[in-house]
Amino acid sequence: MKILLLNGSLRGECSSSLKVANAFIKGIVEETGAQVTQVNLKEKRIDHCHGCFVCWKTTPGTCCIHDDMDEIRDLVMESDIIIESFPLYFFGLPSKMKAFMDRMISYVQEFRAMPGDEENHRFLHNMRYPELQKKHLVLVSTCGYETTDQCYDAVQREYDLICGEGRYTLITAPQGGMLSEEGLKAKVERYLTKFTEAGKVYGKEFRLSKEMVEDLAVPMLGHNTFATLINKNWDEPGVGPYGKPI
Repeated sequence: MKILLLNGSLRGECSSSLKVANAFIKGIVEETGAQVTQVNLKEKRIDHCHGCFVCWKTTPGTCCIHDDMDEIRDLVMESDIIIESFPLYFFGLPSKMKAFMDRMISYVQEFRAMPGDEENHRFLHNMRYPELQKKHLVLVSTCGYETTDQCYDAVQREYDLICGEGRYTLITAPQGGMLSEEGLKAKVERYLTKFTEAGKVYGKEFRLSKEMVEDLAVPMLGHNTFATLINKNWDEPGVGPYGKPI
């Protein structure tokens, strides 16, 4: 079994989302012995989609832009589990992850209008290659808010339209910046174990229950502790992100 980890954070290896993704992957590997390939998107040349529709009309399935996406698309096709790890940027995807997703449009079939579309509300795109239907997609994301309530509505809607509802797993974790706090190191290690346990479950079943997904989204810190740290960041000139002295 092969896992492809796409790190979409502009902070690279310092990403809080990557910490959560790695904890989750650890559980899958312990359960399955899977091989992991990591790609840091910030290090790759990924041009913006030109919106030319060449990959739909002229050369179906093949993009006219040749950059590092050629390699990444090959890795997607070779992998059994694709994990997209990214922080929430202004209620959406970071620009590098969005560029990657835009360039994957060649892997879906073109939209064609059908009689009765208005009434049927049919899915807009089918996957171009049958083997894509067998792959498992997991999104792992942290945000800086106290909870994830409402924060991921836009992201979830986007992936529902791209992949289809229920055809991917979304794992979210609030208070992402706190995962880098040195003073919380022991607490963070304990917190991340629940993602490793979830990874073991996913390695067995390739799915997580609604209850487990909701549990993973439970904040690490209580309101008072989180409020103290985050407010220091904004209110005190000598304190950096999430309460760290600068």
